[in-house]
Amino acid sequence: MRALLGVAALAVAAGLVALQRDHDHCQDAVRAAYLASAAPEPELRARATGVIESCAGAEPLNRVAVGLRVERPAVATLLAREAAAREPDSYVAWGVLAVSVPAGERERAAERARALNPLSVAGGP
Repeated sequence: MRALLGVAALAVAAGLVALQRDHDHCQDAVRAAYLASAAPEPELRARATGVIESCAGAEPLNRVAVGLRVERPAVATLLAREAAAREPDSYVAWGVLAVSVPAGERERAAERARALNPLSVAGGP
């Protein structure tokens, strides 16, 4: 019985180490994207792709998209689109998309955000 508990404890510990490693890779990718915000477009796109590949869920993508949306809207839109695709029922993902996409696409994303959260103001996060 003790051996079984020991094996179970080791499996849990290994799982926690893997989760922490994944989290650290994601945070490193987010940091690299922020640091590349003034870099040429190809380098920033590569860093954004690193965030997409290294991070699970929409939240890290939304964070970077919001940080880039004013100065680097094309890369912000790339990240916001992926976030909304990953979590299509997320009001925040659609709100970030609504403030990141070109003007002709804003209303559709804002409508989706409002549908998910009718109490939102103008469909923004």
